[in-house]
Amino acid sequence: MSDRIGIEDRLAIGEMVTRYALAFDESDVDGFVDVFTSDGVFEAFLVGSDEPLTTLRGVVDLRGFVERGVPGGGTAVHHVSGVVFDALDRDEPRTRASVIVTKQLAKGPAVVTHGWYHDRWRETYRGWRITYRRYVSAGYPPVSRATGEQ
Repeated sequence: MSDRIGIEDRLAIGEMVTRYALAFDESDVDGFVDVFTSDGVFEAFLVGSDEPLTTLRGVVDLRGFVERGVPGGGTAVHHVSGVVFDALDRDEPRTRASVIVTKQLAKGPAVVTHGWYHDRWRETYRGWRITYRRYVSAGYPPVSRATGEQ
């Protein structure tokens, strides 16, 4: 067995990147949690900051994140593109991808956030899963948490 992942593994990981977005967008709590390992971590940062805005550790935190839904209500749509592999090591492949999250506001659609996912992966009996996701936001537009308006 090679110590590097092959094309089938890369396709499976790429599909999981998409499953993450769809599960959150569709409020599929179980599907969202399933994208991560049971000890998986999600952290969000602003560009240039070493202090996380958000840290979610394990199934309970990840489940609560999706159950709380989009700030201000409504539906978000994740647009994920440009998945690249920074490391193909079988022990811990790493990927990056660009993301834009949009939301429908009363005035029309708006970008809620945009940035990059930096992921570490582990192969489990269920297939490839995220062990650590670092979301780096290029910035958030001023959206009111109370009204969801810009």
